[in-house]
Amino acid sequence: MTSVDNERPDNLMPTLLEIRDSGQCRTLEFSCVVNTLKTTGHEDVAVWLENHQASYHEIVTQDFAQWLKDHFPDEPESIAQDAAAATGLDMPEDSFS
Repeated sequence: MTSVDNERPDNLMPTLLEIRDSGQCRTLEFSCVVNTLKTTGHEDVAVWLENHQASYHEIVTQDFAQWLKDHFPDEPESIAQDAAAATGLDMPEDSFS
């Protein structure tokens, strides 16, 4: 987990899931995610992400991925996610689409 855990909005991960599931943008598209958050009434999360943009890639590829595993253990991972986890590499750009 990142060092900014204790400052995170409680609804950060569920809100990222909402954005991902909406299909409006990929989770790794920072600007799209922030703009979508602002237009869907999640200004607090958008502002927090803007203030922590340097950590965003880690938040999505590591913390959000782990949160998904913890909250949806029966949801299968993609082949790309399995390969990235096995090799220690970052998730491919198209993950969480």
